[in-house]
Amino acid sequence: MIKSKIKKWFGCLLSLSALPLIGCAEKAATEFTVVAYNVENLFDVDGIAMFRDYKQDEADDPFTYTRAKLLTKLQNHTAVLKTFNAGAGPEVILFQEFEADFSPESTDELDQFLANYAETSVVEMLGDAWKAEYAGLSSKAWLLKAMSDSGLHGYSVVTVPSKGLDSGIAHANAVFSKFPIVSSVAHELEQARDILEVELDVHGHSLWVYVNHWKSGASNPEREPIRVQNANVLRSLIDARLAEDPLADIIIGGDLNSHYNHSILYPDIETGINDVLGSQGNEMAIREDKGPDLYNLWYEIPPEARYSEVWRGRRGTLMHLLITRGLYDTSGVQYVDGSFDKLLLTGLNADKVGRPLAWNFAGATGGGVTDHLPVYARFSVSDGEQGDYLDLDNPSEGTDALDYEMPLGYLSDSSIQLEDGAFLNEVEDAELGPYIGKMYTVDGTVARLKPLQVNIGGTLWSIYSHDVSILEQLKASGLENNLPELRLVVELGIWKGKRQFVVEALLMGAGRN
Repeated sequence: MIKSKIKKWFGCLLSLSALPLIGCAEKAATEFTVVAYNVENLFDVDGIAMFRDYKQDEADDPFTYTRAKLLTKLQNHTAVLKTFNAGAGPEVILFQEFEADFSPESTDELDQFLANYAETSVVEMLGDAWKAEYAGLSSKAWLLKAMSDSGLHGYSVVTVPSKGLDSGIAHANAVFSKFPIVSSVAHELEQARDILEVELDVHGHSLWVYVNHWKSGASNPEREPIRVQNANVLRSLIDARLAEDPLADIIIGGDLNSHYNHSILYPDIETGINDVLGSQGNEMAIREDKGPDLYNLWYEIPPEARYSEVWRGRRGTLMHLLITRGLYDTSGVQYVDGSFDKLLLTGLNADKVGRPLAWNFAGATGGGVTDHLPVYARFSVSDGEQGDYLDLDNPSEGTDALDYEMPLGYLSDSSIQLEDGAFLNEVEDAELGPYIGKMYTVDGTVARLKPLQVNIGGTLWSIYSHDVSILEQLKASGLENNLPELRLVVELGIWKGKRQFVVEALLMGAGRN
């Protein structure tokens, strides 16, 4: 059953414009927000990179990575984080996809770094005030500086050291925390980023966070044995922690490259997230001594709202926050029931139809943010009183998991009015960044079959679709004697350095709604 009771803490809403701004004035000292956030290849600008896109070795390539594009990334991520807590930012951020730092001269003294450059903005550092020595700064240092410039202060940082260019591991997990970091340990995984285990001191109480980024390829069952190994490592860590203290306050967060209902989607294989880790949706069960000990917070919201990614038109839940029974007792850190959600801000990190605005290299500055929506939840510190935080009269029963990947369904929403994309004919390549990844409608006729191209307002556009049936319909249209004008629902993309339209839907006959 999905929670429907209006929580008392909603009555203390600080802003009606966005849920992340919530909080009660009288609880401000003890309530805090935890965010799991994949920043999609946040790389530095030293040119030493595992991915060719970030090596900066082709100065004349308009899609090469530059200081200006790093600045776009930093500004967009910072804008997302500033939506939490009335502009102060979340107290704890569990990051994925910082570049593993391959520059030996990169600074680890981040407090001193911020002090040294307090009078120089990140805009200046990456622009007119650039110095060669800045190339050695890590991506975590750059983001911390951008956040500081925007008023997001007070973070301690811990991350996983690079394993070297020969390791095959390009990324590292990280924790940014406004609470003191007591300890941190990295745990190796097979073909995945190290789990970062961190103990935080939250008003005198220990909170354990485990930041994960498992093996990619959620839709590839052949990779599931690797994620099973990843899950076994995490499961052993949780078991050890709970053996010491069955009511330890534990949050598991990050990109597990698995759906909350993975075992239902792939019933014939052993899954890491459900079968090994034990992620499940019965909220009351974790309060039983012999019951499951992890509750996946995706079950806090309705099934149709459960997604942090959109892959080929279907919703996915790769980003997760899971909690243990210790967060339901009456001491230490406590979950604020019903506070979990994804952060979807139309125009900032998502388009009109609710898809994440992924990062792109187009134009002089690039554009977009990340291909994952962050997920977040609120927590509080209790010294023996349960208070208003738990809605135990209406818990999730975990019985509403879907047995299919839900389509995004944007075409069925008549309130969504997509812009006519014909104007993109006049946009220069150097200015494309802000438009990449967004959806438009266009009218045109098939002009060529090999390669497939459509004439839109006198300009030939390369066309692609993930849907084979759409491609077949387009080709059939191009073989007709009197070419019909088509209305296409498209996403602007880049393929091999050239612009293209990716067709999401085909509406035969221009002008149809």
